Amino acid sequence: MTCIDVAVAGGGPAGAFTARELARAGLSVLLIDPATCRPRLEGLGERVAQLLVAKGLDEALAAASNPLPRYVTWAGLTGTANGERLVRRHVFDEALRRAALEAGAQTRRARLGRLLKSDAQRGVLLKLSTGEEVSARLLIDARGRQATSAQRLKGPQTLAIAGLTQGTAGVAGTHVEATPQGWLWVAEDPDFGRWLQISIAAEDLSGSGQAALQDRMARFLAQEQLAGRFSDLSFRGPLIARAAGLVLAAPRLQLPVIPVGDAAVAIDPLSGHGLFWALSSALSAVPSVLTILENPEEGQRLAARFYRDRVVETFWRQARTGRDFYRLETRLSGNPFWMERVCWPDDAPSHPSVSETFLQQRVVVDNNRLVERDVLVTPQDPGGVAYVAGIPVGDLKPFFPSSAMAQPPPCAPSPALKAAFGWLESRGLLQGSLSRTQHYQTKTRETA
Repeated sequence: MTCIDVAVAGGGPAGAFTARELARAGLSVLLIDPATCRPRLEGLGERVAQLLVAKGLDEALAAASNPLPRYVTWAGLTGTANGERLVRRHVFDEALRRAALEAGAQTRRARLGRLLKSDAQRGVLLKLSTGEEVSARLLIDARGRQATSAQRLKGPQTLAIAGLTQGTAGVAGTHVEATPQGWLWVAEDPDFGRWLQISIAAEDLSGSGQAALQDRMARFLAQEQLAGRFSDLSFRGPLIARAAGLVLAAPRLQLPVIPVGDAAVAIDPLSGHGLFWALSSALSAVPSVLTILENPEEGQRLAARFYRDRVVETFWRQARTGRDFYRLETRLSGNPFWMERVCWPDDAPSHPSVSETFLQQRVVVDNNRLVERDVLVTPQDPGGVAYVAGIPVGDLKPFFPSSAMAQPPPCAPSPALKAAFGWLESRGLLQGSLSRTQHYQTKTRETA
């Protein structure tokens, strides 16, 4: 039997990246994945590209194109809006798995068969599809939408049907178009081909198998709005169908299992946020794992709060942001696909505003560990700030006018403290005044 610190089930971006970062932190890690990702194209945003560069994952980034234009036909507008890279997911995922192996993680080409034992204090006992048993102190569940969950909160469910078309690709770039039946994403990569994906209501598919998928694709592409642009289109191989609706799969952390990526919150592809969420949720899991293993009782308490704040907040923000995108397309709002999505989940703003300034205790990351810190919430910073110019906000409280022992800033502050004072003054929170001839751009963050 294999005994390790952390088992990671699922070798997609969330799982492979988590395995790599945990191995780099010195833990024994086993990455369990059948490596069955089929060739396909996906959009990759600049935040993901920047994260890959920062983490030294050049090989993974090489699986993506340079930034390409995105053409949009939505809400009566036709033009170029922003842009995105095109990434070959099968190549990208394999590069991340190699990075995990190079960092010291072990790998098994297998699936997680059964969870034989699970105890928050003692860990898990797993049985793989190969018959091998694995004992681990923690399990990272990165199996995406296949992950089991006793509680799920779902919005209107979407089905994505996609495939590689016959013929050569056009000019490199992507195109997004809203139609009465749903929306269309076309990706043109001269070295890969043209990838075409439709997103429809999940219940709007009758039958099963390739015949049903091909019939539904043909009916979508035959819509009057598309003016016969795809009338002669055919596909090189079988179509792929994937669930693509927003799902809060695991609203609470139930240790010793930590869900990441789609196993925690499955993202609607309309947001273009999928890969960023996969990697950022993996990064969030690392300090949780390290804190739990070093201080089990306190670590479990902090990890549960940290997970709840990040995962549940992400779900509702994504739900309302998606709703706002759908609401822009007023011409189509009378069609069933759009009617369902413009009403869910509510009418609350996607980014709530804050009218007052206050301090709040939150769980944040400091030196790759979870800690409780004061977080300053202001109208300009509704998400909260825990560090200003690298200084914990709690250390700056004595300079707040509302402090019981308020004191003026020192005459000769350090450069970091001077920058922090400049930021506090811009928020009306500095006791006294600094004589400065310039304002500083001050780095703030909620977590380290």
